[in-house]
Amino acid sequence: MTITLEVVNMTIKYADGRTMEAFILSRTDKRMWVAVKGGDDAVVLTCVNGTWISEDCEPVELEFEWQRFPRKETTSESDCICSKELAARLIDVLLSGDKDDAEQPFPGRDLRPMTESSGHVAIHSVN
Repeated sequence: MTITLEVVNMTIKYADGRTMEAFILSRTDKRMWVAVKGGDDAVVLTCVNGTWISEDCEPVELEFEWQRFPRKETTSESDCICSKELAARLIDVLLSGDKDDAEQPFPGRDLRPMTESSGHVAIHSVN
């Protein structure tokens, strides 16, 4: 099974303290081919019992770029709060399983598309 990834920057740390900057060329569950900065050939790392091993049979530690920087929290609690009316209506639709209710979440309200961009539509209530 081959796992396809975008360019993933990483650091290979050896037991003797050496480090090498690299990025993944290809990866399977048990093998990883990486390009090492300043190197001429791809380096093959093999996973044995959960430990990555270099071509020289040395255990190495891998640190990926995404591990170096903590993710910034972009969603706040207020982003997840809706009106009681909307929450009650959505729960009703969810529990009833009625497709007709799902298509018109607010009966009697005239909802019209306001803008359309990249396949997303903003809805404007005219009532």
